[in-house]
Amino acid sequence: MIDIGIAAVVAAVLCIQAAAPFEQDAIPPDWRAYGTMVLIGGALLFRRRYPIGTLVASLLLLMAYYFMGFGAVGAVWPLSAALFNVALFGRWRSAVVFAGGFVVSSSAWRLIFEPEGNTAAVVSDILTDISLATAVILAGALITNQRQLRAEIRARSVAVAAEKEAEARSRMSEQRVHLAREVHDVVAHALAGIGVQAHLAEEIVDTDRDEARKSIRAIIDTTNDAIGQLRETVGSLRGAPTAPPVPPSLRDLVEGVVGVDISYNSQGDVTTIPDEIDRVVRAVVREALTNTVRHSGATEATVTLMRDDHVVGVQVADNGKGGTPVEGAGIKGMRERVAEVGGTLTVGSRDEGGFVLTTEIPI
Repeated sequence: MIDIGIAAVVAAVLCIQAAAPFEQDAIPPDWRAYGTMVLIGGALLFRRRYPIGTLVASLLLLMAYYFMGFGAVGAVWPLSAALFNVALFGRWRSAVVFAGGFVVSSSAWRLIFEPEGNTAAVVSDILTDISLATAVILAGALITNQRQLRAEIRARSVAVAAEKEAEARSRMSEQRVHLAREVHDVVAHALAGIGVQAHLAEEIVDTDRDEARKSIRAIIDTTNDAIGQLRETVGSLRGAPTAPPVPPSLRDLVEGVVGVDISYNSQGDVTTIPDEIDRVVRAVVREALTNTVRHSGATEATVTLMRDDHVVGVQVADNGKGGTPVEGAGIKGMRERVAEVGGTLTVGSRDEGGFVLTTEIPI
């Protein structure tokens, strides 16, 4: 409907323009003149699919109008709608070529065949045609540029929104991984200790009730500590102003493990380790000791913390059954923790039996 309305308005304006001028040597407008103007307007019905074709058809119809001898209606004015349309569809260079060619041709024709007394009027008409062609082509090009700019802004907004959504999904995924790792570390360590204490209490409950009570108390303490750490973890993910759960010190970890005789050694100045690295080291040792208690069958283990000017290292070795280490959730979580601070973690069997875990983190 819009195109029909545009075509009708242009045709009506051109018909009025054709009826207005009266030249003594020109043929008065008749049905052919008005029909040609209507066809020029009607060509705009195809402006979307064939913008260049619409301009060419309009140009040929205007030339036919003049060849039939009717009065002047201008060189560019009847073509202004088609020129604007071509520029509107991004073909402004083609519009310039067509407009320039027709203005030059019609101007040359008038300068050669018009009487000399009308030269000033011819030059004025040429300047008017050039100005009108420039105006309609620039208008179409500017509207096209505005549309393209708005489209780019919309596309950029969509891309930014998609990027933000992807970042949000990535953060959610990282939070889930973080939560899974923290819960695994806390629960696995607590269950390992609870299991050992429960077995011990079961064995001595009839022979040494005091020691059995100590084991039960240790189970209660371990459970309460695990619940507290889980609350801190969930609270930090909910945005509560709580610090990430910090594992106990290495000495407390060593002293709190039951079922395996564990010794602790340190080399270098281990009192000034950066907090981020210290937290990772303690989490790795906690998981390594949990694995030792649950899976290795070891009776003895050694934890060695080393530090020099460039590297913090920790080694956990046991005298268990050894074999090929299985890359489960525990080892994977330790490896991820160490990688986050730029370190490396290796797990393997010892020649003398048992497993050894070694971590090196640059300072």
